[in-house]
Amino acid sequence: PRVHWNHEETAALVRFLHDNRHEAGDNGNFKMATYQATALHIANYRTDGPPKNYQAVRNKWTGYISQRCKPLIRKIYRDIEYYQAQPSGAHWDNEKGANIQGQHAEQVFEDFVKSHPLIRQFKTSGWDLYPYVVDIIPHGGARGAN
Repeated sequence: PRVHWNHEETAALVRFLHDNRHEAGDNGNFKMATYQATALHIANYRTDGPPKNYQAVRNKWTGYISQRCKPLIRKIYRDIEYYQAQPSGAHWDNEKGANIQGQHAEQVFEDFVKSHPLIRQFKTSGWDLYPYVVDIIPHGGARGAN
């Protein structure tokens, strides 16, 4: 069965992991028990599809590319961090996102989105979960196992 995520489920997942960030490994990943606890925590927020198990929660968090689980939280975070690091001086704030103004900024953003499509949604608005994710994932968002 296809996994569906609504914003309330995703927000509850991120906030739960944020509250338990002391359990994260050096790379911002968690052990299976934390993902299991998260799945139980978010159960009341489900509006569609089957209940999420620890694998669905882990996949949503860690960013395994799949048609069933998007947008991917860590992938969005990494793309925003990478966008901010662009030599063109790409703007980011959590209220207005990329806050595209002017032709040059528009072109820089559109070029970036070609290879990082998950941040298109933040062209003029921020990501309410960004402050939580920043606290969980060490600077640079190292990749790898827990």
